Amino acid sequence: MKKRLWILGALILLLSGCSQTEEDLFRFNKDGNLVSPAGVEYTYLTNEEEGFCCLGNFEFAGSVEGEEKTSQHLSNSYQTGIFAIKGAENDNLLIRQAPKNEWKSIYRKASLSAFDISVDHCIRLKLISGRGEAAKDDINSISEDGITERSEVTAFLSEVRMQKDPEEAGLYDLVRKSDGMFENCYEYGVVYGFFEEEPDLAFLMPVTSYNDLAYSISIGDKAYVLPSEWLQKLENR
Repeated sequence: MKKRLWILGALILLLSGCSQTEEDLFRFNKDGNLVSPAGVEYTYLTNEEEGFCCLGNFEFAGSVEGEEKTSQHLSNSYQTGIFAIKGAENDNLLIRQAPKNEWKSIYRKASLSAFDISVDHCIRLKLISGRGEAAKDDINSISEDGITERSEVTAFLSEVRMQKDPEEAGLYDLVRKSDGMFENCYEYGVVYGFFEEEPDLAFLMPVTSYNDLAYSISIGDKAYVLPSEWLQKLENR
């Protein structure tokens, strides 16, 4: 009798745990929107592959219905599901890490008005020195400075887009060795473009140094020579 009661109790606990897990699941509705456990809808906004990122540290918000909870890319295992920005002023943005996908996707509340997420809509530009994730970590501790005048942001983008491709401009010759390999060509930093509508969202523009003699900047899938006067302005701000 005691054994039967123990088995029954264990079964109840197991079912209770499964029920709790189900309540925490996100799902996709027929419109392709992400729906939170509380019923709030989020629409796809953009992803890291397109040059965007959410700032700050992420905390796990829940798994997606029907998806595995862990996945693997190359030799690295990672947790899949939905993540929120820790300490954010609102829950407008959620980050999705899908299985077998190295790029994170960004979703935004469906109830909010749409806005232009092109780099031309940015209201502030800020250069953070360092490489990749190191630069992203530093962004959380800086003040809201940088190039902040909208007219200056527009001028920066306009002048940069008039520059040559770094290869066409001969920047590769500054780092190419006799064997054809590059030397002292590295990521100098990242220019972050910020949006008024979503301060936790940023557009990334990597800056490359060519033997510390010249620099280029990538805007989307195109690279341009970065004029020294603009690099100086970004560093001074």
